[in-house]
Amino acid sequence: MKKGYKVTDVKREKKIGVAAENLKELIEKSCQKLSFNVSCAECRLFVAEDGTQVDDDDYLATLPPQTLFILLTKKQKMVTDFDFYYNLIRSSKKDYIDTGFAAKEFLNTNIRDKFKVFQKYIAAADDAKTLLSDRSEDPNWFEGLELSEKTKEQSMCKRAKERMRGYYYKTKTALKSSDFYVHSKNGQGKRLIDQFLIELQKKLESNNYNGSYFNRKDHSDYRLCSDSGLFQCGGLWNIDKCSYNREHVINPYRSREERIIFQTWNLDHKIELSRSIIPSIFKAFEALQLGNCFCINCEENHSVGNIDTDRYYLQIFTRDNLKLVHIVCHYKGKHDATSDVYTVCKACSKERF
Repeated sequence: MKKGYKVTDVKREKKIGVAAENLKELIEKSCQKLSFNVSCAECRLFVAEDGTQVDDDDYLATLPPQTLFILLTKKQKMVTDFDFYYNLIRSSKKDYIDTGFAAKEFLNTNIRDKFKVFQKYIAAADDAKTLLSDRSEDPNWFEGLELSEKTKEQSMCKRAKERMRGYYYKTKTALKSSDFYVHSKNGQGKRLIDQFLIELQKKLESNNYNGSYFNRKDHSDYRLCSDSGLFQCGGLWNIDKCSYNREHVINPYRSREERIIFQTWNLDHKIELSRSIIPSIFKAFEALQLGNCFCINCEENHSVGNIDTDRYYLQIFTRDNLKLVHIVCHYKGKHDATSDVYTVCKACSKERF
């Protein structure tokens, strides 16, 4: 079944609508409509919001209709979120940044100084509009968003869900592209991974993809912000609070500029997804395949068992392991925290449900 998408080029000067059933068709139609004078094989497609490259039909299927994509040739580079957001702000806030010298000065400063400039827009935002919710009440806040997004809360909830889908797809891609999956004996590895991914997705769906994290009207136990929508940085992955003495705060509900800047904030895995969680999932599968299941509940060895999907769900998608951080506090080096092998015997697995 075909879905409708929106596609633009690196300059974002022209946006076109494309109905396509798969990635190949989407790229071919986009090339034609955007008048790309190159072979479709030389083109790449990226999600405009976060720069993720779409390179197969599986990931395309996870994206909602009307997602905006950037189509690039092999010679073109994806404009980073940071620079693109800055250009958006500069074009809409000329009173604060005079073209020429100020822009040059901004781009030549380091990351911490850049965010000091962003603070000017945050400070200049109209507090009176913060608590407004409907599109009709604060239309400027919704500029550039889909018409289906009627309230700020709905829009922010959607952003949180997109991040969760991204984590799921990253996990799915790593597992399904592995030798364990592709070359599994008698298909056992493939069956184990497929079942795990089904269970993982069901848990996400039952929790509405944790959209509550960015929804200020949700229960305080689930959201990451205050009643007004103020978010505070949690600090580096291995400390309890941010070291920047309340400098790292933002309310994306207040203005369009803050909503855009908020996309540079990260949900940081304290136990890292790629370096630790996914490798431990593989170890769990390998143990099960070898008939060596150490049950984390009864702490006994068994020849048959299951992977503990709940434990890995908590580590990948929940606040048990996720911390919202300002980009300055997002440490990209290796974290010392590690995941473990979580398997349960059939008896303990049944007792839990």
